[in-house]
Parts: sequence; C-alpha cells; structure tokens
Amino acid sequence: MSAETLMQGLRTGLTPFLGLPLCIDPRPATGVVLGVPCDAGVINRPGARLGPWALRAASMGVGSHPMPERLREGRPELGPAAAKGWLDGGNIPTLPFSLGEALETVQATVGAWALTGSRTLMLGGDHSLTLGALRALARQHGPLGLLHLDAHPDAADGAAWGTDIHHGTWLRQALEEGLLDPDRVVQAGLRAPRFDDDELAFLQGVGVRMWTPADLRDPLLSLQLKEDLAAVGAGPAYLSLDLDALDPVLVPAVAEPVPGGLSLAETLRLIHAARLWPEPWVGADLMELAPTLEGAEASARVAVHLALHLLA
Repeated sequence: MSAETLMQGLRTGLTPFLGLPLCIDPRPATGVVLGVPCDAGVINRPGARLGPWALRAASMGVGSHPMPERLREGRPELGPAAAKGWLDGGNIPTLPFSLGEALETVQATVGAWALTGSRTLMLGGDHSLTLGALRALARQHGPLGLLHLDAHPDAADGAAWGTDIHHGTWLRQALEEGLLDPDRVVQAGLRAPRFDDDELAFLQGVGVRMWTPADLRDPLLSLQLKEDLAAVGAGPAYLSLDLDALDPVLVPAVAEPVPGGLSLAETLRLIHAARLWPEPWVGADLMELAPTLEGAEASARVAVHLALHLLA
C-alpha cells in the first residue's frame, strides 16, 4: 500500500481492499474485487452479508508482496506485486431478502466487468452467489473448469428446504445449467457430516473429482491430484473458496464450520496450483465469512492472506 493510498484512506474514511484504487463503473483492468453483501441463501448461522466490510477492514496495512515461501534456497526474490492492475469495484448492490434478484444483480455486474476483459474476485457473502458469477462468465467463455475448496459438496437437490437454490445447492444447479465442464471440476476439502447418497451419486455420475483432506494428504495420490488440478485449467476456469474448507481452528467465523479441515499450507498449495494453468483463472471468490460470529477478526485475516496469494 502506497503512502498516497494510505493518506487517501485516512482522509475519506474508505477502506478499499488491499488499498486498491476504487472504481465503481466497469472499465478495462487486470481485474476487479467485488463485495457481495448478501446471505439470503444461508440455511444456518447468517452473517456473511457483512463479510465484504470485514475483509476490507482486515486488509488495511497488508503489503502487496507475499513473503517468498523459501528463504534458505538460492537467492530469494520478491515476485511481482500482488493485485497489480486490479481495482476495487465496491459492493454489488444485492438485496438481502431476495436471492433471485441478488443472483441477477451479481450476474449483470460480473458480466459487465468481464466484457471489459477484467477478471473478477468476489468477496462474500454466502456461497449461493457464486452461481450468478458462473452464469455471467460461462455466457462469455462457455463451460468453465472449477476448483472448489469447501467442506461441503454443495450439490444437494434443495427439496428439504423447498428451494432449488441456496448455499448447499449451487454447484448442482451450475452443472445442470451447463455452466461447468464436469470433466474439469475438482472439489477439495470435503468432509461434510450431511453428505447424502444422492449428492454422492450425482457428483460421481457427472464425473466430478472429489478429494477429502485425507485424500489430499495421501502421498500415493499426489500424481492423480496434480493431474486433476491441471485438468481444471485446461480451459477458462473459476476458483471458488468457501472459508469452511479450512479447519475451524483457523477460520471459525463461518456458517457451517466442520472439524478436520485443511491447514493454511494445504490451502495455499491448492491455490498455487492454479498458477500452473496455461491461462489465469477468469473468476474467483472467497465466500462465507460471517463477521457476527466468534473469531471473526482472525478469520478475516486468514481470508485476506489467501486473497493476497490468489492475486499474486
């Protein structure tokens, strides 16, 4: 963060994410960060609508260069600044009581930025809003690859709650709408206590590659993991991170925390795998931070650290 940006923030009281320039109207850029202040799709423990503000506040004073992973090998050098050429596009004006209208607004806003050639990073908000971004980006790029980090498969049929779309159904909806190429969809971190036979049969039936934390830690599966992750990026791809993918010791302030999650190092390795894709991801998101819950400040700081690596 430059001294000029810091002083501007002090004068205006605004806290753009990572000190990025604010720009509400779509224009060509490397990418844009968009808050999604809506949790109309949450079925347990609301609060994610306040996530964008908490993430921006937690990003104050964070530098633009993640420290090199290794300092004892060769001569470590700083890589290019994270988020270079990126903008903060403010919040997508989603209505908190209408998920359908919120999805339409997300689709329109992400679509408008995508038409300028800008990549998008959404700050949630609940995970159902990812569907709006996928609709916009698939319209421009065709069926997308997806790297989905989550404790939950998010592929329920919605019947139990009387709605087709909520934060536990969006992936099934995206696959059924043809927004994703199922041969290029990888889920990692799955360990949900409510994973039913129908979800498993559906995901296996369409060919989604599913990885539990135990699978990810099995050295005998490392080559298969590498191949699966490479397949995601064989074409235009999206990276979606539900913060409950991480262990709740690290990120407790989420709607549905599940013990036994990913470590920070494991999560970063998965994020860094996207750097090997032939082309950068076209869209990404960090979802489900609920600042009203215990441990919100620490959770937000972990999320900002992940975002910095996403944009590096």
